[in-house]
Parts: sequence; C-alpha cells; structure tokens
Amino acid sequence: MPSMPAAPSGDLVAPTDAARGIPRLIDAAVEVRHWRSAYAFRAELGVRPRVALPVSYNDKMFWRRIFDRNPAFVGYCDKLATKEIFRRHAPDLALARTIWTGSDPAELPDALRRSDVVVKMNAGCARNWFFHERPDDEAAFRKTCRRWLSRPYGRRYGEWAYGEVIPRLFAEEVLMPDPRGMDEIKVHLFSGEVFYALVYRGEKLPTGLSGIFDATGRRLRVTNTLVARNPARALSGSYRVPDCYGEAMRVARRVAAGTDYLRVDFMVVDGKLHGGEITPYPTAGLMTNSDPAVLAAMGRCWDLRQSWFLSTPQDGWRAAYQRRLRRHVDALGSDPVPTLA
Repeated sequence: MPSMPAAPSGDLVAPTDAARGIPRLIDAAVEVRHWRSAYAFRAELGVRPRVALPVSYNDKMFWRRIFDRNPAFVGYCDKLATKEIFRRHAPDLALARTIWTGSDPAELPDALRRSDVVVKMNAGCARNWFFHERPDDEAAFRKTCRRWLSRPYGRRYGEWAYGEVIPRLFAEEVLMPDPRGMDEIKVHLFSGEVFYALVYRGEKLPTGLSGIFDATGRRLRVTNTLVARNPARALSGSYRVPDCYGEAMRVARRVAAGTDYLRVDFMVVDGKLHGGEITPYPTAGLMTNSDPAVLAAMGRCWDLRQSWFLSTPQDGWRAAYQRRLRRHVDALGSDPVPTLA
C-alpha cells in the first residue's frame, strides 16, 4: 500500500471532507511514490492516471497494482504455483514437465544442461535460460540465475505480487525449440467471461505474428499496436485457430471464475494444448490496441466491485476510501462482454 501523506487536522473527520479529500491525497501520494509507473503511463498513453477513482482499463490496472492486494495474485505470479492451479481446474491439461527445482544454480545436475531443457525463475518475465542458445557458458549461467534470485521482479512498477513469491529456480522441458512452430493463446477475461484472445506465433521474435479472436475463434478487426504500426506482423488472412482453441476458452473460464479480470495463457504444440501462465498484470500494466472503442469497452467491462479490495473489509483511511470508491464504481456501473466486430 502507498504511504499516505499526513492529513491536515480534521481532514478525515467529516464524511463529506473525506469523500473530497481522500482521492486527492491518494493521487498525490501515488504520483510521488510510484513516479516511474506514473511517468511510464503518461509516456505511453499521453494522459495522467486516475488512480483513486479509476475509469479506463489502464486506470483500473494502475489502481490494481497499488491497492488490490488479492492473495490469489501471488499464486498467479508464481510459475510453479500456476501449474498447480491449472491441474486443479483442468486435470487433463498438458503442462511442460518440471524436472528440477532449487535455489542455487550450481545444484542443477549436469545431465540437465542440454538443449531440450530451459531453466526459469518462478516469478518474473524474461528470466529464462535456454541451453540450446548458450550451452557452455556455465559462469554466466550461474551469475545470471543468482542475479535473478537476488532481485525480486516487479517492484519497480508496483507489481507487488511478484515480490511476495518465494524465489526459486526450476528446469522444465522445452516444448518447441523453434517458437515459429508454436501458437500462444492469451485469453483476457472479465468476470470470468472471455473478452478476446490474442494468438501469437513466434511472439518474442522480430518476425513474430499475431491476431485477435473472439471466444468462438472468429477473427476480429482490432489488432495489437505492433500490428497496427506494421501490418506485416499480422497472422495471414487464411490463418485459422487451432482445433483445441475451444478447449482453451473452457479452461480459461474455469481458471478465471470469480475474478474481476485475468489473463490466462496457453501454448499449442503439434495441435496439443498446454497450460502456460496466468497473469494479473498483462502488458506490464499498460494496454494499447488499434481501436480506442475496444479499449474503452475493456474499461467498462471491468467491474471493480468484484475485486478483493472492494469485497474485503478495510480499516482506517482505507475503509473511508473503500466507501468512496464503491460509490464511484456503483455510479459507473459495468457492461457485459460485448460482441466485437
């Protein structure tokens, strides 16, 4: 939680004063304490975040990073715990096999330093060591892994749940050495219902392709910003979603049931669906796409009344703020997931 500036004497005594003053205090505190996130927000979106009384999708994501300390987020941010979540909701879903866990890279068995193995940190993004890319650099491998373990991911931009995960290394089988042969499906869900899904092929490559589809697998006109800037990065017009796409939607709904907003990811290898990641903080907390109307609809579908913060008793100034925020959210209301063109 942000440390609030000291309130003037009597500022929180009268409800009417609290209603006016708390949001201003919160926005001021956020701008100071989370200045990197506020700067990144303005640089990417061209406006200042409305954190205390959020309206847009990106406002609400900023708010989530600061206030919504849902304990479930810690499990979503832990790649090892995520596998257990998938197993609980979809026991038959394939998962990349974990073959070692530890807290010291020197303890990784020599037999696992091979091209079909990747070592990852359980909490973070882009903390992966593929032995098929750097098979013989043992000193760099150990140094890199120890750096990961010593530097909790996410603190810089307020993604607090990553810092609550007990850091571990783990080795798992590489599902597909060439990412161009694998589809990744990233499903965005509000109140447990699919808004849309991004499908990537070779996402991390300079030549990676993508498209956006509805819950039935129908291609939508909206694209991510990368494709909007460079149409050559779009999946071809003849692309059809994998046969297991419907299974991905069903599992995603089960995983996201009871949540206000979540992204659930899958991988498709040789036509077979595999569970991937679950994230409460997609796109590092900043979302853009080619259609402002679609982004606005995402904000309207996100019902904060289902969030941990608004459904859990608070105390002190948080209780006063919770009452003010609930009035704000009640006035905004929320929309059901729309049918997109």
